[in-house]
Amino acid sequence: MKSQSKDLSKRESDVVQLLLQGRSNKQIAMALEIAETTVEFHLKNIYAKLQVNSRTEAVLKLGKSMRLIAENPGKTVVERESEIHHTSGTFISEKQEPVSRTSRVFAIRKDVEMKNRWVSYFLTGLAFGALFLFYFEVIDRFMNTIHIDEENPFAVWRFISIEFPLIFVVWLIPTLYPARSEFRHSRRIGSSVIAVMLMWVSAVAGYYLTYTMLLAFVGLPNMEHYLIFGSHGATFWRDWAALFPRLILFKSLQWMIVGAIIGGCAGLITSSLYSVWVRKTSAILPA
Repeated sequence: MKSQSKDLSKRESDVVQLLLQGRSNKQIAMALEIAETTVEFHLKNIYAKLQVNSRTEAVLKLGKSMRLIAENPGKTVVERESEIHHTSGTFISEKQEPVSRTSRVFAIRKDVEMKNRWVSYFLTGLAFGALFLFYFEVIDRFMNTIHIDEENPFAVWRFISIEFPLIFVVWLIPTLYPARSEFRHSRRIGSSVIAVMLMWVSAVAGYYLTYTMLLAFVGLPNMEHYLIFGSHGATFWRDWAALFPRLILFKSLQWMIVGAIIGGCAGLITSSLYSVWVRKTSAILPA
């Protein structure tokens, strides 16, 4: 009689190894870099080959089989299978401590990786916002070189059709990157949406932070009197106190709210489409 474990494919064997470590379907999916639905697909095949109906039965049968093979290498498969049905569930208690320790280490590592990802989304958003300020200035200068007849609706529409993509298409960067990255790791659409919202909000923060630094330390056209270094009048700080809330603080908060709303919508659409694509490709190719 042929051992059932030999009938498992390489990928199914990988799933079994992680299953015996006490990992969940989500943890197995992340470890093997496959979709959670693919893990479920492999588990169904494993249950059928082991002739069991549940995860617990599979772990008991596999665990006892592995222990009996190690203790009695000379016995036949029939004898081992007979002993499996008559032995108690001591395998689980014997392995519980190392499995628990492995699970804790795995959870801590995943938690650190998750925090690093969220920090990267925030910092990337800040950098994108800073670069967008200069990009927007370049686009604005370019569009000012185009002269249109404002009374001609077709000319106005053509102008807008050029300006709109140049300005807003680049915002696909803080949408696609976090949506794809977070869904690949967490397999949660909600987490992907929040990641996109975070990157959009941090991009707005990066934009206005860069604007403030330029205004205070470099100087902007027609606003050189707000430079901190250099000669300035007695009302300098009073002028800054009046300017900062109106031009920077309130506007940044306003655009952060707008960014969170639009980013959330864009993230939901992008993450949903990406999740459908991942599930379809995983179903076709259950690697």
